[in-house]
Amino acid sequence: MKNPYDVLRAKEQELIKVRKEMDALRIAARLLGAEDKSAGEVCQPLTRVVEMP
Repeated sequence: MKNPYDVLRAKEQELIKVRKEMDALRIAARLLGAEDKSAGEVCQPLTRVVEMP
């Protein structure tokens, strides 16, 4: 049986990694939105974030 503290620590590390990936995706989405606007296309901004438990 796994130590619950080790499992918790691993899950917390995974959560930190996912949050960093989400931040990177938000930055990329903003950059892509800026490129689309400069090309004449209208891009809908991300206005809603759904957090999962």
